[in-house]
Amino acid sequence: MENLQCFIKLGEDRINAAEIVSYGLATDEDDDRYLYIETKTSEDLFQYYEDDVDFDVEEKVEELDGLFLIRKLGHVDFEKN
Repeated sequence: MENLQCFIKLGEDRINAAEIVSYGLATDEDDDRYLYIETKTSEDLFQYYEDDVDFDVEEKVEELDGLFLIRKLGHVDFEKN
């Protein structure tokens, strides 16, 4: 089970999390916002336009951040007792 692949579901697509190299929010020439995801194996970006999907693109970016961003853990006390 430890070698089981992890996928992220966006709309009707399932994207292998291990293949994601970049993601974020962008705006096209018509000022339409979209979520983009670039993977190692696909030639094109996955693009999810805000007006065309049934999920909130900002919430999805926050979800992706939760999976991929390394955050500061806070204060660590190294004092010996």
